[in-house]
Amino acid sequence: MRHARFAALTLSLLALVSAHAEEPGTDRPYADYYKQLGPAKAADPEDALRILMCLEPASKSDALPADLALEIRDGDHRMPIPLDAKHCFELPANPEWVEHKAVLHKNTAMKLRAGVGISGRLPKSTSLSYAELTASVPAYQRVIASQGLLARMVMPAAKGVQIEFEPTVTQSLVVHAPGSDQRYATDAKGEIHLPYDPALANARVELSAMPKEIGPDS
Repeated sequence: MRHARFAALTLSLLALVSAHAEEPGTDRPYADYYKQLGPAKAADPEDALRILMCLEPASKSDALPADLALEIRDGDHRMPIPLDAKHCFELPANPEWVEHKAVLHKNTAMKLRAGVGISGRLPKSTSLSYAELTASVPAYQRVIASQGLLARMVMPAAKGVQIEFEPTVTQSLVVHAPGSDQRYATDAKGEIHLPYDPALANARVELSAMPKEIGPDS
């Protein structure tokens, strides 16, 4: 996932979990993350969104350790948090960890910076309903609303869905809308920008291939 490049697809959401430079050390209270993560997850009960935190060195002259690892430490319990190839991870929203004063442990004392991105869940099939394909749009709007006035002021409204494919082959999308089909094709970047229209919720959608990424498009 190319978080930095696709701003409309994976949004830098400072109001959700503020990007921060960690103090030297290995632990950070899980409660610091849950303050915004809890309301965000509650606003997305269908789990239509992926809320990712992506790590990078606080100093641009540093490189992340090759063996960088994270885990939740809840008393004697240890839960590894998987990192993807871009050093991004999804953190569960668990109120019990707050009550237990759990920490997010990293195996390095290096100062890190955590940015936040939002994307949608990939479809499970190339044939699905319009509502399923665009579920990330209303979910995103609810998540933004859950973060208070500042988030609503600074974050752009989602006007549709951005769907990313491999750019080497032209792909298509057909919405079997009442009256006539709506057809879309990928642009030079391998993307389709599908406007959001809740009136089409029950329409069937056909994708020519499974996408690489999908998410709210501003």
